[in-house]
Amino acid sequence: MQNKLDINCDLGEGMGSDEAMMPFLDSCNIACGGHAGDDRSIAATVDQAVRHGVKVGAHPSYPDRKNFGRKPLEIPFTKLQDSLMDQILRVKESAKNHQIPLHHIKLHGALYLESLTNASLADNLIDFLQKEFPEQWIYAPFGSAIAQAGMAKNARITYEVFADRMYLSASQLLSRTHPRAIITDLTKIIEQVSLFVKERRVKTINGDYHSVKADTICIHGDHPLAVKIAPLVARLTAGTQFP
Repeated sequence: MQNKLDINCDLGEGMGSDEAMMPFLDSCNIACGGHAGDDRSIAATVDQAVRHGVKVGAHPSYPDRKNFGRKPLEIPFTKLQDSLMDQILRVKESAKNHQIPLHHIKLHGALYLESLTNASLADNLIDFLQKEFPEQWIYAPFGSAIAQAGMAKNARITYEVFADRMYLSASQLLSRTHPRAIITDLTKIIEQVSLFVKERRVKTINGDYHSVKADTICIHGDHPLAVKIAPLVARLTAGTQFP
């Protein structure tokens, strides 16, 4: 995708820190109504991104605002597809109004996590995204089911790693139900980012090390220390050339 490691963040979720995060980002993933956000917040976040020169992406999820999109939802794929179409188009249209393209799509929450291991869901998602949004990059971890499906079908895949989440395997995050899923110690976040930058590896909760590839590194906008993590990640990745 590029030679510089991109820094991305999930924004437009009502956390109140979007403006403070923008100067440290290269791309942002904007909540588009499935788990959070509405037309007003989408437009405001796109406006901020344009002013800071940050690439705009859609951050669709299961249509489940009650649970912030973080619980699996048993719905027919046709119904999910209709919701995803509506969500993504809301960001794409807002970007168009600001005379910029929609750069990428990054799934949110339970839908993102399920797409990492559920091959059938991953295939359906890639087929849908390839048909409706072939020009947009899809953010996904290296080795995940959705990344593999995308590569097999010539989709535009951007490999992603995480600064603030614990890994279960090379391509799978630890469930948020686990008490150690979210890394809240800044020293440990520095260690995780440094390990990736210097060695292109991640460490799992079991202490295993795995080689990974990535084009972008994520900071969660709803992390309680997000505004402190962003400058740390920017400093640690500055001048790093990828792949």
